[in-house]
Amino acid sequence: MNNSHLELLKQLAEEFQPRTDVNTRATVETESTDAFATLVDLARDMQNRLDQQQNRIRQLEQMVETDELTGLYNRRGFLRRVRETMARAARHSESGILVIADLDGFKLINDHHGHAAGDAILRHFGQNLRTHTRADDFVARFGGDEFAILLVGSIPEAAERRISDLEKATSRFPLIWKGAALPIRASFGFTVYNGKSDITLLLQQADDAMYANKHAKRPHSESSHNAA
Repeated sequence: MNNSHLELLKQLAEEFQPRTDVNTRATVETESTDAFATLVDLARDMQNRLDQQQNRIRQLEQMVETDELTGLYNRRGFLRRVRETMARAARHSESGILVIADLDGFKLINDHHGHAAGDAILRHFGQNLRTHTRADDFVARFGGDEFAILLVGSIPEAAERRISDLEKATSRFPLIWKGAALPIRASFGFTVYNGKSDITLLLQQADDAMYANKHAKRPHSESSHNAA
């Protein structure tokens, strides 16, 4: 190979080198862009999975805090809301009303009309309580035919009026069962809470007031703390 050939090869190599550098930079930039896009996709996928897991957790929490028959809070869910409300009441010097309600003569409904009618009564009564309380209030079925209501932020002076409204709403809307109107009656008891109240004591006070109201409706010979 003579000198002219060597010079030509050298010249071609020098011309090709810039093109190679450009192609290399383009390849690196493309790979970087692809890697970034992959990371973004992975991050979105992880966020979607996290959102799904959080939704599932909320659904499970709702299931364990909800009464299956009525769709209201169960005792567990209600007490959680009471604790949260009490903590807020302590911070802001608030008060409210805790109510216990118990159906009157519920055993007779089951005996005369069957348990399906009894379940319908419970659902109807629970829905009636929910309809005649505010969105900020909490309504629960504690079990059996006993219900609880937390009237958040209600002033103590309004307690008797609000309980009277609930009693009137209960008697005003009977359950229509197989073409017949089944009247619904309930006894209510309440106590006033504030941020320093003890939850166990509150429940006992409201329960005692409810039974006192229930017994006052009966002839003396029928009065019994455990009667339904």
